[in-house]
Amino acid sequence: MTLCIPFLMFQGQAQEAIDHYLDVFPDAELLEIVHHPAGTEIYDPTPPSSVEAESVEASSVDAADTEVPEDSARQEDLAGAEGAAQIAQESSAPEPTDAESTDTTLITVEHSEDADDQEEVITIPVPLVATAQLKIGGQVLMIQDSLMKHPFSFTPSISVAVVVDSTAEFNQIVDSLAPGGEFLMEPGDYDFATNFAWIKDRFGMSWQVNQPLGHPEPTATAEAPVWG
Repeated sequence: MTLCIPFLMFQGQAQEAIDHYLDVFPDAELLEIVHHPAGTEIYDPTPPSSVEAESVEASSVDAADTEVPEDSARQEDLAGAEGAAQIAQESSAPEPTDAESTDTTLITVEHSEDADDQEEVITIPVPLVATAQLKIGGQVLMIQDSLMKHPFSFTPSISVAVVVDSTAEFNQIVDSLAPGGEFLMEPGDYDFATNFAWIKDRFGMSWQVNQPLGHPEPTATAEAPVWG
């Protein structure tokens, strides 16, 4: 039997979370990662409600009964050369492609052979993580993207506890996790800790960062020189 805990299941944000946690924790190490094949999507099993379906159907029928040719209506409303130019400009504007409407991430590619050392920004779909193992402080977190949309996310009733050795380490981790999230307990000194903070990060994952009482701050130790 193998007990795998903690297990973090995201819905399309696993790769972003892994990259973020690698930056947050100084000793973080990505042990393994496997992505789903390109084009894999997250399935949403929730059917539209009957009220929404009836509303959409009624709107479609009404639109079909009262539809007026768009070009004709626009020509009647816009007179003269200025109106004609505006219609021509609107009709020639390109429609957004599927790639533009898809959640994407930016990848920067450097071209060293180019004389100007220019950088090209390529937009590609964000990969979905099939499985990954991220090691932080000796503990392995299992991470993946769920291929089915769920009506729930992370709950702070279970948190990942992080014990640090110094105030500098505490501040670095807390300051990195806080943007886009919220504090469930504000950073500060408590009766049970020199420094403590309970944070729900921007992905909804909660962390309890603790510098225990009695942990001395690491200090530099001087050694006597060795004379030959």
